[in-house]
Amino acid sequence: MSYLVDKNQVKKIKGTYRVFCSFICICSLIGLFGALVFGTQDSLLSGLAAALVPLVLLYVCVPIVFSGYPPKILMWTLGEK
Repeated sequence: MSYLVDKNQVKKIKGTYRVFCSFICICSLIGLFGALVFGTQDSLLSGLAAALVPLVLLYVCVPIVFSGYPPKILMWTLGEK
């Protein structure tokens, strides 16, 4: 059973959520930069592990900001038109 849904079957995410996702993107970029700069001072592995959370947030939020739809893996979370 596949949970993948096409874009024409779901409605776009509202503008207020897209603005909120752009704020999350800015905070995630700052967090990613901080994790890479300050986390790698101790060891490279801890810096990369700390960078995983901002990367996942960016993976989810950037498509929402620019297209209005989440990544294809998360399309099932939206309601039908």
